Amino acid sequence: MSEKKQSSFEKVGYIKHLPTNADISDYESILVKNNEGKFTTLYRKIVKERRFDDTINFSESWDVFNSLL
Repeated sequence: MSEKKQSSFEKVGYIKHLPTNADISDYESILVKNNEGKFTTLYRKIVKERRFDDTINFSESWDVFNSLL
């Protein structure tokens, strides 16, 4: 009858066990203490994101600059 709830860490991408043949350096880990006092290590893949902003788009910036002249 009892359903196992998904923890908030699992909702954001943490897993309890690493996949087979996974490189540990590609994952970040955290140590979580549960209600019973036991510790569990959770892993999440490190994602290197490229953030774009409007300074990269030079042609659009140039058009805005020229329109303000």
